[in-house]
Amino acid sequence: MKTSMSLVLLLLCGCTMEQLRLAPDLSLYRTAQRQADVRPKPKSAKSAKPWPVALVSFSEPELPAWTVPAQKPTAVLGRALTPVQLFGKVSANIYAVMVSEQFRGSAIAVSLHYAITNCHVVGPDASIVLANATATYRAELVSSDRAADRCYLRIREGELKPVHGLRDYATLAVGEPVFTVGSPKGLVNTLGNGLVSGLRVLEDVEYVQITAPVSRGSSGGGLFDDRGNLIGITTFTIQDSQNLNFAIAASQFWQ
Repeated sequence: MKTSMSLVLLLLCGCTMEQLRLAPDLSLYRTAQRQADVRPKPKSAKSAKPWPVALVSFSEPELPAWTVPAQKPTAVLGRALTPVQLFGKVSANIYAVMVSEQFRGSAIAVSLHYAITNCHVVGPDASIVLANATATYRAELVSSDRAADRCYLRIREGELKPVHGLRDYATLAVGEPVFTVGSPKGLVNTLGNGLVSGLRVLEDVEYVQITAPVSRGSSGGGLFDDRGNLIGITTFTIQDSQNLNFAIAASQFWQ
């Protein structure tokens, strides 16, 4: 069923954070000491407006056309895991994304050379680095669909650690337990949990609505079921709401 919504949405990229710089010792994994407050200050109570009104401008230079460069993972994991086991299984598949040495969000490896993320995380900038606790990789944007906010990154050298399993949107059910792994507020590889609270189709794009907490910096992070299957990429929340958080269905990246 297609649902139409007119809402003020809040994208979850970390572009408003204090800049985090990469160093040979992988200092990306130090959290930001402070956050920059970039919210506009209203001149008076009457002029105050919800922030942000406009979330992201799509007037940047053209991005690469949408293609599906990576083969879809075929494995579907069937054994339920404890939260400790799940985090140990999936955390290595998630990479912090740096654009021009500034933290922006995360990406999920889906093959040895390709990772998926939200387009608003990477933009048109060619200086992209993927990093985890053990390695950093230079990457480039090779496929983009701004309307659905889905993008592919390809590393130039080395090999990523891809996800072990993936489930299609059509197999999901409201009430399932889910786990998020991302970098809210720059806190890399933060684990959260909640439930699938809705399955939505907005503008022909399939989304998983969740109660798991997300914050700025969570964009591009992984949404997993309790078996460690990737089911979504955390993308946005609805402003001035409680736990109305959304992930684009992972299977959308192969459509």
